[in-house]
Amino acid sequence: MQIDRRPYNYPKRRGPSCLAIVLFIGLGILGISLGANANTVIDAIIPTPTPEPTRSAASYATSASLYWRDGDYESAIRSYENAVLLDSTNAKYYVDLINLYTLNGDVEGALTAAEKVILLSPNDDSVLSAVASAYLLNGDRLSEIGDRAEADLRYQEAIDSARLAIQADPNNAEAYAYLAGGLIRQDRDNYVEAQEMVDTAVALNPQSAIVRYYRAIVLENQGYYQLAIEEYEQARQLDPNFADASLALAYTYFYTDNRARAINVLRQLIENQPNDPDLYDALGWMLFLAGQYPEAESYLEDAVALDPNMVRAQAHLGAAYYKNFNYELAIPQLEEAVAAYEAAYQDGILLTDSTALYFNYLGFAYYRTDPSLCYETRPPYQYTAVQMFERVLEAMGPDGIRGQNAQVGLDECRQYNLGSGQ
Repeated sequence: MQIDRRPYNYPKRRGPSCLAIVLFIGLGILGISLGANANTVIDAIIPTPTPEPTRSAASYATSASLYWRDGDYESAIRSYENAVLLDSTNAKYYVDLINLYTLNGDVEGALTAAEKVILLSPNDDSVLSAVASAYLLNGDRLSEIGDRAEADLRYQEAIDSARLAIQADPNNAEAYAYLAGGLIRQDRDNYVEAQEMVDTAVALNPQSAIVRYYRAIVLENQGYYQLAIEEYEQARQLDPNFADASLALAYTYFYTDNRARAINVLRQLIENQPNDPDLYDALGWMLFLAGQYPEAESYLEDAVALDPNMVRAQAHLGAAYYKNFNYELAIPQLEEAVAAYEAAYQDGILLTDSTALYFNYLGFAYYRTDPSLCYETRPPYQYTAVQMFERVLEAMGPDGIRGQNAQVGLDECRQYNLGSGQ
C-alpha cells in the first residue's frame, strides 16, 4: 500500500489590505478622542439626574409637628432647626423649637433660641411665654448644682417674661403657668400668688399638660401631695410623651412611701422612651435609695452609657458601685463627679448635703482600696482620701451627718498613719 505524501497547499501570507489599514487608523483616532474627552462622553451617554427640589421651611415644620406628635423630640428638633435655617424670620418656628428644647432638657439650645426670637418678636405673647420656659429650665439646672443665687436670678427672668406675656395676651394660659412655676421655685412663700396664677391657667385651658404640671408643682410645694399626684396624672394623660410630668409623679410617689408605684411609673416611661438617660438615672437612684443596689447599678450604667457627661448619673453610679463594694469601679465615676462639684465649689457654689455625700464615698473608696491613698496621690487616682474628708468638713461643718462621716474617715486615716509609722 502506497501512502500519498503530497504536500498541503497552505495559503500564501499576504500584507494587510488598504481597507484594514484605514479602519485601524480610524479606530485609533476614535480611541484617543474618547480618552481625552471621557467626562464629556459619559455625560452624553449617562444624562445628569434631575436634582430633587429643595425642601421648604414649611415642609420641615410640618415634619417637625408630626415627629412631636409621636414623641420623637430629637427628630422634631432637627426638623425645626432646618426650618429656622431656611426661614429665620418665622417666630413660631423658634417658639416651637424652644418648647421642644425645654421638653428635651436642652438648656443651651433653649436659651440660644430664646435670645434670637426675643429680638425678632419682643412683644409676641407666645414668644415671651416660651422664653419664660427657657429661663425656668435654666433656673432648675442651676438649682440642681447648688447655685441658688444664680438660679433665683433666672427664676426672676422667667417671672418677668411671663408677666410681659400676660400683658400682651391675658388669655395665655401657659404664661400664667410659667409665672406660677417661677414664683414657687424662687420662694415657697410665694405660694398664695403662685396658686392664684396657676388656678387662672387651669380656668383658661384645663386641657394643657403644661398647665396641669405646674399646678401640681405649686400644690406639692404646699404639701398637698395627693392633689399634686392627681394633677401629674392629668398631665400624663393629656400628653403621654411629657416625661417631666411622669418623672415628677414618680418622685412624688416615692417620697410619699409609694415606692412600688414610683418604680413602675419609671419602668413604663423607659419602655416608651428607651434612649432618655434622665429616666434611667431617676430609676437607678430610686432603686439605690430603696437599697436595691445591684439593680440600681444596672440602670445607672445605662444612664452613663447614654450620656457619658451627665455628672449626676456619674455620681449616682459611683455611689451604687461603692455600696456594692466595687471600689475600683466606684473611684473613676466618683472622681468625675467630684471634679465637677469641686470646680463649682471653687467658683463659689456651696456643697449640698447630696454632693458632699459623693466626696465622702470617694474618700472611703480610696481608703478601702488601699489605706496609703489616705495621703498619697498616685496614678490613676486624682485625689487623696484626706482631701475629700477635709473638703466636706470645711464646706459642711462637723455637726451634720456628712461632717460626722467625714470626721470618721479622717480619724481612720490618721489611725492608719500612726500605725504605719509614717
